[in-house]
Amino acid sequence: MKFGTDGFRGRSDTKITPDFCLSLGFHTGSVIKEKGYDSVIIGKDTRVSGYMLEAALEAGFISAGIDVKLAGPIPTPAVSFLTATYAGQFGVVISASHNPYYDNGIKFFNRHGRKISEDLENEIEKRLHNSNEPVKAKDLGKAFRIDSASGRYVEYCKSTLKGNYSLQNKTILIDAANGANYKITPMLLRELGAKTIDINCNPDGFNINENCAVLNQKLFAEYAKNNEFDYCVAVDGDGDRIVLSDNTGTIFSGDDILYTLASRNKMIGKPQSDVVVGTAMSNQGVVEALGKLGISFIRTDVGDKYISRELVKNDLNLGAEPSGHVIQREFSESGDANIALIQTLAALQELDTSITEIKNNIDYKPLSLKNFSVTDVEVIESEIFIESIEKLKKKHPEARISVRKSGTEPKIRAMVEAETEKEKDSILSEIESLIT
Repeated sequence: MKFGTDGFRGRSDTKITPDFCLSLGFHTGSVIKEKGYDSVIIGKDTRVSGYMLEAALEAGFISAGIDVKLAGPIPTPAVSFLTATYAGQFGVVISASHNPYYDNGIKFFNRHGRKISEDLENEIEKRLHNSNEPVKAKDLGKAFRIDSASGRYVEYCKSTLKGNYSLQNKTILIDAANGANYKITPMLLRELGAKTIDINCNPDGFNINENCAVLNQKLFAEYAKNNEFDYCVAVDGDGDRIVLSDNTGTIFSGDDILYTLASRNKMIGKPQSDVVVGTAMSNQGVVEALGKLGISFIRTDVGDKYISRELVKNDLNLGAEPSGHVIQREFSESGDANIALIQTLAALQELDTSITEIKNNIDYKPLSLKNFSVTDVEVIESEIFIESIEKLKKKHPEARISVRKSGTEPKIRAMVEAETEKEKDSILSEIESLIT
């Protein structure tokens, strides 16, 4: 098995199995031990297979002579935070993010709390073909449980505001997707003074990501119709992605959050505030709106790990994906839904603006994303398909066209951005005929 866009991912009964995780833990442990690591923190989301895979990974790392610290159900960015604060620490997250409960996945963080490098991914992949040979009994690792993980993370999130902002007199509806943030996001917002309305905050191991707003954004309008609140926040199953709305259900995407945070950072003169990072999926309208503020934009491939690598490479602070992964390196080296939420709300106040006013500042280009479930994702690697896409791009030189394999699901993802809705729909239709 090879690393995908965000670690390993697949069905927990056929791909991400106990046997695979035992081997992955052992060989990853062997690699990182050679690089000076002595222990790992393992966190997980709320899906039922997490218990099974956690035990297998724990055994694998211990058999390689690596100590294991078990943090329990906590969001991905909390593992990133803890990994960066413990000495000699490697981070492991058991989660399939937005996927259904029957999937699961494994992703890794280095000692800085960043997604691991491509070189380290390749080294781990090569070793997975080898047999497992546990170290001698005297060299085996040990296991510990970190009972304070959630509390430490919440306190750190609050500290990013430096006491300058509270949510008193605010009501916030939280849709936690029955995932890793089901306790933490309500706790964080209530400790900042907000009243919360909690939806999808009762995980049972099987309902993660079911009927949740981060995946079905039509629910924002429904929540606004049936509840009174100032803001609504939706997070995904592993807690690194955020979508926000106001009390009318007007949606604030990762693009909008990027623009808001970049505007605030530029206004107050934060270091590294003249350049931000997005992906091929970022709307060109946001790029142009940022340009009017004197803020340059760098595009990367799709995936928050590519944003992270570009930020580190250029010593920049802020980057985001339209889907809601937001990285603010002054606070965290990974996408963090909770920090992105409270920093965005604070930025709106500092800018003395609203979600609607921010969106009015951006001339969005017509853009559509469409997912195609397929039996063979390799269809887009065929010579005929590649030639057809190149012809489309030449025929529509002003449009942006991206067709790629999902790194997390058996799907092909197509993105088309054009000057008009008609042109966009026409291009998307042609792509669909090539795939189906």
